[in-house]
Amino acid sequence: MIRFLLVLLVMAFAPVSSFAQDTGPAPVVLELFTSQGCAFCPPADALIGQMAQQQNIIGLACHVDYFGVQENSLGKSFCTRRQNEYGRLIGKGPRYTPQLVVNGHMDMIGYETGRVSAAVMKARAEKMKNIPITPSGAGAYSFTLPQMAVTKGDVRLLIAIYDAPKSIAMTEGSNFGKKLTFYNVVSKMDDIGLWDGNAGTQSLRVDFTPQSAGVAVIAQNTKSGRIIAAGSATR
Repeated sequence: MIRFLLVLLVMAFAPVSSFAQDTGPAPVVLELFTSQGCAFCPPADALIGQMAQQQNIIGLACHVDYFGVQENSLGKSFCTRRQNEYGRLIGKGPRYTPQLVVNGHMDMIGYETGRVSAAVMKARAEKMKNIPITPSGAGAYSFTLPQMAVTKGDVRLLIAIYDAPKSIAMTEGSNFGKKLTFYNVVSKMDDIGLWDGNAGTQSLRVDFTPQSAGVAVIAQNTKSGRIIAAGSATR
């Protein structure tokens, strides 16, 4: 009984910061480069939807625009540019779909469930920092950046708006005749500037559309591609 009381006293007077650091699993960012015109992509599209349901996983499906789908196209030029940049940073050769990039520096075929799960476990061990995002009404949010040691000029903040699941009947391309469902499709991605690693809270105005489901904030090292902090919030 005396020992139990001593434990309680130690917990009561322990510094708050020592417990506040235990915030559960570190966030993991999964970026799937995909296309509705890609015959091999539907299993990866389904997997990103499943993975995004796991705790502290931010799943983003970035549809490239080089497959030539015209009707109901989800392709975005910024997705193609982002994939090309990853090709330069990661150095894995020609671009391909479905390509999954984990935390900005690990890539694999997006439907290989075993490799994806293993990469997520490895990514959790990287202890990436959380960026809490709080709604403040009428499309306004605030997000809180942690204190981190970064090299000046290397880390940028990105804002991604992603959509709710959408089902599309394909009338062209390699998936002609199929009705496919796509998850967390990125409709907009903006670079809001450099981050010096100092803690602080910033305001954010999000231009949601009726299809929007949420927003993610990503802090990424532009020299290595590594994502060092991230957070997301549903609409």
